[in-house]
Amino acid sequence: MKSKIINIFVFIILVCSFCICNISYATQTGLVYIECNKENLEKNDEIEVSINLKDAKTAAFNFSLYFDNTKFEFISEAENVSVQENRIIYVWYDINGGKTPKDGEIAKFRFKAKEEGIANFSIEGEFYSETGQLIQVDFKEKQVQIKEKNGISEEQKEEKGTNSQSENAYLQVLRLDTEGIVPTFNKDVYQYYLTVPNDINEIEVLAISENPNAKVEVTGNTNLQRGINIINVNVTSENQNQKKVYSIQVTKTDDFEMANTNLEILAVENYLLNPPFDTNQTNYNIEISNAIEQLRILAVPENENAKVDIVGNDNLKVGSNLITVTVTSANGISKKNYLIEVYKRDLEEESVFLEQQKSEIEKAEDIYKPQETSSNVEKNEEKEGYNYKWLILGFSLMIFISIIVVVFIRYRKEYKRN
Repeated sequence: MKSKIINIFVFIILVCSFCICNISYATQTGLVYIECNKENLEKNDEIEVSINLKDAKTAAFNFSLYFDNTKFEFISEAENVSVQENRIIYVWYDINGGKTPKDGEIAKFRFKAKEEGIANFSIEGEFYSETGQLIQVDFKEKQVQIKEKNGISEEQKEEKGTNSQSENAYLQVLRLDTEGIVPTFNKDVYQYYLTVPNDINEIEVLAISENPNAKVEVTGNTNLQRGINIINVNVTSENQNQKKVYSIQVTKTDDFEMANTNLEILAVENYLLNPPFDTNQTNYNIEISNAIEQLRILAVPENENAKVDIVGNDNLKVGSNLITVTVTSANGISKKNYLIEVYKRDLEEESVFLEQQKSEIEKAEDIYKPQETSSNVEKNEEKEGYNYKWLILGFSLMIFISIIVVVFIRYRKEYKRN
């Protein structure tokens, strides 16, 4: 009798343990990265850009793919896609209720190159697992280069020296023999930054102009002194009508932390920076509503003792505005400028934008209705399963208590007889 009771008791404990252990939820982490079938292409070439998910599976997602619309034209014909200037919004969900989730390549788009130069693709969004959980993901961007046909720039093709070529004062290449220059070279960016130790006295600069007949002169790269040094790369066009200066601020010090001018956070309230913020990226763009007069900007330096000044975020006018976020190092010597080019829409552009937004909201609502229904069903099923497990647990405990009571009663009867 005692052996039977013990076996029943062990069985009940095992059932209860199984029910409790199965009330758990897993989380996933993954990487969303961009791949291109070409990284070097010519003007008018088409390129395929694929979005890929690694180390996780998704049953529903929405993301924004940002591209340089001055360099590329979007030519895909895909469902669930909306295009807003340099932003592609894409929405997808598993119509089988999460039974056929995706990984690997999850989307593909086609673009046509329209201007030469370096262009970036970046992505952000939300991804959900087959159980409706938000997947924690990291995002990785992609950079490609566009050249003129046969890899020759338009200016270089014009051998006779037309105005377009003879007035070209852009650099094509800017490299140093010392690592650490930020941001990455772009011919339209004229301010760069570098911190070097005190044993560096000279920096070799490789500067190649787009027009081989332009004059390039480098100054300030020798006899570097402690503190701030300015290296200037002066480019004078072939006809001497144009001149561009690429400036490199070199801080020479052995205390890199005191000379730190990096931002840890840079954000604009209600708006996304393009490209997404990166410590080593100093030039950004945003487009704002016609009703906005002032922007609230959060700028947090890596060194808490560094000073941050923001200029140009008040009294914004229609068209182009430039906001400068200046970080001064803790030692008061080094400075770095983060530039945000803000385009404020006029009334006509604002009206068109609002109409597009309204259309996108309606489209998104139609797309998400089945997803919401599926999600609700999953939640209800999950809740019912959760309640069912607790019902089993309660029922098992009731059986256990009943057995104890029966055993106790029988024991009393046997005791009285004896």
